[in-house]
Amino acid sequence: MQTTVSVRGQTVIPRHIREELGITPATRLEWKISNGAIIVLPIPADPVQSSIGILKGRGPSTSDLLAERKADREKE
Repeated sequence: MQTTVSVRGQTVIPRHIREELGITPATRLEWKISNGAIIVLPIPADPVQSSIGILKGRGPSTSDLLAERKADREKE
């Protein structure tokens, strides 16, 4: 899909992309350049809320960490 940049440097984000990523008129965007390409990332309105669960399933569980801490205390 292609869009055109206006003389004012503006372009349109296609509707299906806006809908899929939840981009609304109030959404802030972060622009990056990587290897000659433009990367546009929508910034969530609540970054903390949107990151909840992102690390789920990675690393030790809370119960594993608590058991490890308990073992450390018993050694002391």
